[in-house]
Amino acid sequence: MTDHLSPLDIAFLAMEGNANPLHLGAVATFAPPTPVHPARIAAVLCERAQEIPRLRQRARTSLLGGARWVEDPGFAPEDHVFTHHVRGRDRFATSVSHLMAQPLDLARPPWELHVITGLAGGRFAVVAKLHHSLCDGMKAVGLGLQLFDASRLSIPDAPPQPSRSMIPTLRGIRDTIDIASSVLMNTRPPTLNSPVLTSSTRPRRVVMSRLDLADVHRIRRTHGGTVNDVLLALVTGALRHWLSAHDSAGPSSVVRALIPVNQRSRSGDGASGNQISGFLVSLPVGCADPAERLRDIRSQMETAKAAGPRQGAGALPLLADRVPPLVHRLAAPVMGRCAPLLFDTLVTSVPLPSVPLALDGAALCEMYPVAPVAPGHAVGIALSVYRSSVHVCLNTNQSWMSDAQWLDSVLRREVASLQDAHELVGLPR
Repeated sequence: MTDHLSPLDIAFLAMEGNANPLHLGAVATFAPPTPVHPARIAAVLCERAQEIPRLRQRARTSLLGGARWVEDPGFAPEDHVFTHHVRGRDRFATSVSHLMAQPLDLARPPWELHVITGLAGGRFAVVAKLHHSLCDGMKAVGLGLQLFDASRLSIPDAPPQPSRSMIPTLRGIRDTIDIASSVLMNTRPPTLNSPVLTSSTRPRRVVMSRLDLADVHRIRRTHGGTVNDVLLALVTGALRHWLSAHDSAGPSSVVRALIPVNQRSRSGDGASGNQISGFLVSLPVGCADPAERLRDIRSQMETAKAAGPRQGAGALPLLADRVPPLVHRLAAPVMGRCAPLLFDTLVTSVPLPSVPLALDGAALCEMYPVAPVAPGHAVGIALSVYRSSVHVCLNTNQSWMSDAQWLDSVLRREVASLQDAHELVGLPR
């Protein structure tokens, strides 16, 4: 694999900040057949992490702004794996929120694993943190699978990737200009007094909710579209309820969501850094009809897919990957604060395999991805589908949105509304 960080990887390094750390996260819960000791789980994770080359490396920067992955001579997996014990759902949620809010140490391999015991029914959790410079969502899944039982043995190493030339070609310059123009045309003045944008430094909370995948499929069969279209509609409905309570959901109100798009092959092979673009979707939070909201989202997603990931503000990651590293070092901290000019929130869907997974014999029950939150944004939203369940996770500093009971209630209300809605006329299934 290439040792050099791409310009986009370097941008994520440069934008790192204490208030808005740029690591990807996951909260996985497991049901062991017999009681477990946290030290045992930690030892298993250390043993397996030691076998993953990228997890032994840290980023070393150069004077010209570039960076490469190098072996950390002082690496010890025990320095990255920690154990905790909590009792009660509220204390567990508080612990997860606190862990996710802490930045990673970029002077050493940028990842951590936290084993949390004391969950109901004898379950335990593993909270994972991987810096965004290390991987995107799909590659994070690939790295994470190598920590599980058996399945990790079937994952091939990524083949070597040719280094990309930093010497621009005429076609490359033209493509960069086209992408930059598309991004700039989709910027907008900052939205004043929007609850989804904030300058608050209140601590962020990680809020998790679980839905039945069968309900999502029933909605999809009735209304058409994809599972992701339905999930976006459910998220839109939840945001509508929240914004309505703030008198911010007028008939024409929208929330501009950046939807990351994977640019890798389906196998996930290739460079371990970021290979992403995105679509920009205007979530119709002002629309009162849940079926109409789904139809609107479905139409926008079909249009975005037809246009491709080089169009609109969602193409910003592609543009960032064409900027020299030194520019990122100088400008990324400032540019990171300009996210509200492009979008209001991030909504990402993380693909997971549908096969049963286990850690030291304990079956995986839930897998909640945790999205990073850009400066100025109030919430980041991440979703995953694992076997029969959909896992929804908010990373937010808004107190009302931080209530897990509220999230459970509003999502189930949205599911019921779409199930009760009449079948849309004229839409192919």
